Amino acid sequence: MSAKQEWELRIDEAAQKLNLKWYQDDDQYSDGDIEEDIVRYIAQNEPEDYDRVMYEHFSWAVYYHLTNVRKNLLNWYPFQKESSVLEIGSGCGAITGLLCDRCRKVTAVELSKRRATATQLRCREKDNLEIIVGNLNDIEFHEKFDYITLIGVLEYQGTYTDSDSPYRDFLVKIKSLLKDDGKLLIAIENKYGAKYWCGAEEDHTGIPFDGINNYKFSGQKVRTFARAELKKLLEESGYPYSFYYYPMADYKLPTVIYSDRYLPQSGAMEGVRPYYIPSDHTLLIEEKGLYKDIIKNNAFSFFANSFLVECSDSPMEREGEERVIFASLNSTRQKEYRVGTVIKDSGKVIKFALDNGTDIDFMFSQILNNAENIKGRGLKTLPYKINEKNELEMDFVKLPLYEESFRDEVSRGNAEALWKLWDRLLAEIEASSECVEQQECLVYELQMDEYREGRDYGKILREGYVDMIPRNCFVKGKELLWFDQEWVLENIPSKFILYRGMVEMYKVIPEFEDVIPMMEFVKHYKMEECLEAFMALNELFLQMVANPYYVGVLLERVNKYIYRKNVLKLL
Repeated sequence: MSAKQEWELRIDEAAQKLNLKWYQDDDQYSDGDIEEDIVRYIAQNEPEDYDRVMYEHFSWAVYYHLTNVRKNLLNWYPFQKESSVLEIGSGCGAITGLLCDRCRKVTAVELSKRRATATQLRCREKDNLEIIVGNLNDIEFHEKFDYITLIGVLEYQGTYTDSDSPYRDFLVKIKSLLKDDGKLLIAIENKYGAKYWCGAEEDHTGIPFDGINNYKFSGQKVRTFARAELKKLLEESGYPYSFYYYPMADYKLPTVIYSDRYLPQSGAMEGVRPYYIPSDHTLLIEEKGLYKDIIKNNAFSFFANSFLVECSDSPMEREGEERVIFASLNSTRQKEYRVGTVIKDSGKVIKFALDNGTDIDFMFSQILNNAENIKGRGLKTLPYKINEKNELEMDFVKLPLYEESFRDEVSRGNAEALWKLWDRLLAEIEASSECVEQQECLVYELQMDEYREGRDYGKILREGYVDMIPRNCFVKGKELLWFDQEWVLENIPSKFILYRGMVEMYKVIPEFEDVIPMMEFVKHYKMEECLEAFMALNELFLQMVANPYYVGVLLERVNKYIYRKNVLKLL
């Protein structure tokens, strides 16, 4: 059997497994013929190959349907293992497999047979999944569910629910399918999201400011909601209890999840990468520039780009359960390094493996060892432990980051104070390890430079903790408390770690350049002759940790305009 015959047979077998009882033989919702290619890519490849496929056959549709970043919307959510889930609108299965891994039984409903086939192919190893093709409003169910997900679906009910009140009536229909203590999870764009005020095209109509103008420009039967509107709609539909999360940059491609109990603080949004479909040619304002004032004026929940709402007809705060109030998801790394971090309302911070079945114990053990070694050198670290679920656990600490000290002095234009902050950082880096001879420096071993007497790489650290940057350090009185020291490299120049801190600071605090120009920083710490080797070493480190296909797609094709600033050329 040829390779073509094999994947064609695989597609036919997947289609035969679909429940077509309620299918009307009409795929009304589609991204077009590109979906035929997506089905073929899924049939030809295993999930671990999707990043390569996404890179080699890039289009927005291919990227959107295949990227693992989609799973960040729910891969932190504490589903009960023995629960049943109804997924309304599975699309091409971006989240379906995650639900299968986390729950006992999954029933997926999808309007499009082609997309349902893609979902079946993508989940071909799952034995706890049923896929029904058809409109939810037509389907008869003989069971109720613990969870129902409604991701990017509610906004279309003006078209797919025949009613004078389609959004309310659709939600009422869904409520009849929930168990008494069940939960509905809704992901939807915020009509007043910051990106729309900046001129980004409305996600569903492609017309800037269409949602803000209540879709008068397009006249389409689609609708998103402001937070207050959505809350009122839910209450009228029989969901008096709700909890709001704010996926950023959007629910489609989230990297962080905020909530009403953990909203972003000053500077937190500098690391979030906005994205726009299909281009940024309509933008009037740079979105990232707005968040400082939005956060300062306590308006984030109004301007967040999208919502993830957990809702129910009964109180959701159950005895013994801990609510996740924040999540950060490092899904752009190599699979074995993908780590999620959540903060729970109990005051615990938990690190866990993002991908089901990934053995990440070695990484957590390394973080523990690194913390102990740094502590043994007389520096302060936060205490960790590995809990009964093999997760890394620590207590939540409400202290300012060392990064905030830099941010404060930049806002004051105080170069003298900034030099003192950098000097202290370098001193902590150099105190973190024993030193070796200059000739043993890793850049020489890797032939990134030739040894010359007098060349100043700083102290050569036997164990270099490359994450000793201001973002990974709290300030407690006069002490610095280090955390999240994931990586250690042998025979690393101390100034290389300082260089990494510099690159990060100039990236997240663009005004740094106005107070201390980057090249002045380089000259101050005598890095001119070292800079090329530092760039090469940093690139090597990033290649070791980061997913190369994802980074390629992101940097080259999805978000080019974000990287125009000269500071990022040093990456």
